Amino acid sequence: MSRIPLLKPEAMDSEQKRVYEDVLAKTGRASGGPSIAYAYVPGLWEAVNTVSAYLENKAELTKAQVRIAALVTVRKWNSDFPWSAQAKMALDSGIPREAVDAINARQRPTLSNAEDQAVHDVAKEVVETGTLTQTSFDAAMKTLGNRKLIEVVGAVGQFCKTAMVANLAGATAPADAPSKLTR
Repeated sequence: MSRIPLLKPEAMDSEQKRVYEDVLAKTGRASGGPSIAYAYVPGLWEAVNTVSAYLENKAELTKAQVRIAALVTVRKWNSDFPWSAQAKMALDSGIPREAVDAINARQRPTLSNAEDQAVHDVAKEVVETGTLTQTSFDAAMKTLGNRKLIEVVGAVGQFCKTAMVANLAGATAPADAPSKLTR
């Protein structure tokens, strides 16, 4: 049950309704999870969706790599709804169930290639410490390069915000979610 009331389209002001309709047209969803809260702040909602669209469509990171960073991040914040959504997208992007389950158990997954593993390791260290040690930075630069490294950190920031807003709103995972957070 959400702690923040769902703002129905008929109760939205013109700016809220414009952003709601834009989000709905672009993503097909605009009323669950953190969207419950974002609907009250349409400028922020629009900015969040711009970053999400970048990560999905323009980033050099693969869709699976974005999902790895997302899973690590929302797991850190124990965020039910984003976990369920990101786990589904991760599985759909080809990330093995064993890797999703390992991240859920706060363990280091075994991933299929060095870049995917580096994305996990960077996301984990950044979300835990706020930075990378010099050794971790050097390893990440060697494997990912500047752009992908910054995109991983950008994804962590995006999903920190998503997780915290979903937690604030009290957004819970749907009953039919393919993966739920373990406590």
